[in-house]
Amino acid sequence: MLVSFLGQKYSSYVSNNTPLVIADTFSSVIPLERDSQMEAIKSLLSQASDQVPLDLIRDFCDKNVKAQIVWPDLQKHLKVVFLSQQEEKSLFSARREKHDGWDKFYTKYPKSPGIITLSRIGFNHDGTMAMIYLGWQGGWLAGEGQIYVLRKQNGKWVEQPASFGPQWVS
Repeated sequence: MLVSFLGQKYSSYVSNNTPLVIADTFSSVIPLERDSQMEAIKSLLSQASDQVPLDLIRDFCDKNVKAQIVWPDLQKHLKVVFLSQQEEKSLFSARREKHDGWDKFYTKYPKSPGIITLSRIGFNHDGTMAMIYLGWQGGWLAGEGQIYVLRKQNGKWVEQPASFGPQWVS
């Protein structure tokens, strides 16, 4: 599912064989602090509907309450570079007058769409629906993030027009 989703979202990069730079640790809209975590989960669960069933949301929440490493085998299916937190800090820690971290980033990863962050994928009970968070940042004030809901139709994962959970745009 992840390979298909990324292939659709970044089709021009994938078809040009440009590596996708992906944060090596799963990200989530669910905070790691216990009190904030319970509040975020409760908020997501309250949005259950016919388009976004409760079991899908629960699985998504259960899988995203702690940080984990992104699926290493993704590199076998797509041209991917995993960006460690240490490397990201190194790229963006020193700000100079005319050069910032994004200059360093694009020097190292030319033609990249930027840094992609992913959550673990939640599934409904019969595996016909999926939920994933995708974030992207390509500059200091260029980025977005949202939860996507997908449904398996005729053997393919298709994005559903469901507005769900928190979203951000910069």
